[in-house]
Amino acid sequence: MKLVSIRKRFKRTSKDFLAAEIVVFILFAIYVFTLIFAMGWALSASLKSQKEFYDNVNGLPKEWLFSNYATAFKSVQANGHNMFAMFWNSIWYACGGAFLGVLTSSVTAYIVAKYKFPGRNVIYAVALITLMIPIVGSFPSQYKVYTALGIIDTPFLLVTKAAGFGFNFIVLYSFFSTLSWTYAEAGFIDGASHFKVFTQIMLPQALPVIGSLFIVSFVQLWNEYMEPTLFLQSYPTLSSGLYIFQLEMTRGINYPVLFAGLILSVIPVIILFICFQKTMMESMSVGGIKG
Repeated sequence: MKLVSIRKRFKRTSKDFLAAEIVVFILFAIYVFTLIFAMGWALSASLKSQKEFYDNVNGLPKEWLFSNYATAFKSVQANGHNMFAMFWNSIWYACGGAFLGVLTSSVTAYIVAKYKFPGRNVIYAVALITLMIPIVGSFPSQYKVYTALGIIDTPFLLVTKAAGFGFNFIVLYSFFSTLSWTYAEAGFIDGASHFKVFTQIMLPQALPVIGSLFIVSFVQLWNEYMEPTLFLQSYPTLSSGLYIFQLEMTRGINYPVLFAGLILSVIPVIILFICFQKTMMESMSVGGIKG
């Protein structure tokens, strides 16, 4: 009787699990469809003439105007900068900010996870709490601090990305917490210092995770438009530049050219994901202790 009841319970659990999988699949399929539809609609709109865009918003273009992309490079400007300048600003802003953010998070996460000292749990709690603070609500205090430091409207604003906490810290803390201390002990036996153990033994094992976090941070900073708009007005990025261009050209804006600029701005991100998607998916498969 017990065996029969166990089988019935197992069948019921399997059916419930299958139903949950179907629901999750449908939800994700709808989400993916909305992303593909939005991207396809923007691509279609970018190839229309301005008149055709207003006459036939949702239809395919009758005449495929690839010249809109060349026009975007010439006409899309923000604060006196064209798209080439905005592209360069996006590169150093996204790369520099992602590098500093991941580097400092790696150091702080390793120390908090692997060294016992008073207040380490408090530091971890503060890191969690900071994730709950609304970003928009902190802009006034950020602007006041940045102005006092003299880094407003300068590339030195990147130092603010070297915070050491946030999402990167939480992920790396979890990784270093599960990483065996046997690696470090072997290094100490061979006479390595704490710095050498971190840089040559522990950090290399975290490189796949760090690489994935760098890509995520890069994409987030590449798409960021609010901070560059407020704090880097002389260095508009693609995201902030397109936002400023749209605001300045509210009346009589050429929407196909604007959408062409938007498509050009997301191409680097798409290429990045295509090249490193396998690395990101396998980033948690790292190392092991050999017996």
